[in-house]
Amino acid sequence: MVWDREKIVIIPDHYIFTSDERANRNVDILRDFCTEQNIKYFYDIKDLSNFKANPDYKGVCHVALAQEGHCRPGEVLLGTDSHTCTAGAFGQFATGIGNTDAGFVLGTGKLLLKVPPTLRFVMDGEMPDYLLAKDLILQIIGEISVSGATYKAMEFVGSTVESLSMEERMTLCNMVVEAGGKNGIVPADSTTYKYLEDKTSVPYEPVYSDDKARFLSEYRFDISKLEPLVAKPHSPDNRALARECKDVKIDRVYIGSCTGGKTEDFMAAAKVFLASGKKVKVPTFLVPATQKVWMDVYSLPVPGSGGKTCSQIFEEAGCDTPASPSCGACLGGPKDTYARLNEPKVCVSTTNRNFPGRMGHKEGEIYLASPYTAAASALTGYVTDPREFLQ
Repeated sequence: MVWDREKIVIIPDHYIFTSDERANRNVDILRDFCTEQNIKYFYDIKDLSNFKANPDYKGVCHVALAQEGHCRPGEVLLGTDSHTCTAGAFGQFATGIGNTDAGFVLGTGKLLLKVPPTLRFVMDGEMPDYLLAKDLILQIIGEISVSGATYKAMEFVGSTVESLSMEERMTLCNMVVEAGGKNGIVPADSTTYKYLEDKTSVPYEPVYSDDKARFLSEYRFDISKLEPLVAKPHSPDNRALARECKDVKIDRVYIGSCTGGKTEDFMAAAKVFLASGKKVKVPTFLVPATQKVWMDVYSLPVPGSGGKTCSQIFEEAGCDTPASPSCGACLGGPKDTYARLNEPKVCVSTTNRNFPGRMGHKEGEIYLASPYTAAASALTGYVTDPREFLQ
């Protein structure tokens, strides 16, 4: 028996749209378990041929959890995926755990955790209009390395952080695990509460670092001086300025994942395509994180476009049709996974990891970038600083 059928959320998202029998069997086993345990929040998918025929199906758990009101300040969220730390954007303690730990939590509602020491990142200055939260977190990981925050909390404060939307804060917290972080945290504020207004009626109690809080170390950044960044192969801390990589010829662009597949990420990419009025030079794949994001891509007007939606702008730019919402090729997956690197290609991606083999082929080369930089690169066929189109 599970300890509390209403505090467990089960969201299939990895390896969904594939004919791989073992991948499909995983979801069947999950469904049987949820039925047997009467799990209240199981976001099921039965019809793989048309995701819209599955009203319960969401897509990527880290984005769906937020959209469905499961992320609340002051709470503890444990998930069986390393990017569970995304929910730290809501001022909660959120971290990824392994399957053994998950089994223990499912049965007892308890888990042994050490209280991590905290690294504090103070970001001030006005965010230039060619930067996104992805650039901020790539800057930080480049600064402290992929092991610089091992089993530590990463707290993000400062006027720049306060100015970020919830989705951008999610991007920031999403990649703390790429620095080894146990969790990331953005203090809850009016932006958080406004986002939660129509999403949850469960009472919550925010917690904050008080005046007595001690930090292992503090890092300060003047964001107004930052330039668009990429992480070169094969590590998220292999930081470089996008403009320094302008001679890197690419084969494709991938916009999606828990990191870069949210509504605002597609809005950002559409903004670049709109500003250029050009067509993409390489295959450009779009994978909305959730069913709701997919709907937004097809329905929300892009500011300054005269009422055009992202999907219309993407079509005019010659991108591939937005795919069914899921983790897609972010972590490779079975051979028939949409947009998977099945050959040793060079890809600019809005995802979170660029280790050898991460998106499929072990000789593939992945440049991690913001949606702005990814869209700009799609237009030129080379790694490209988005200022070429945004200024």
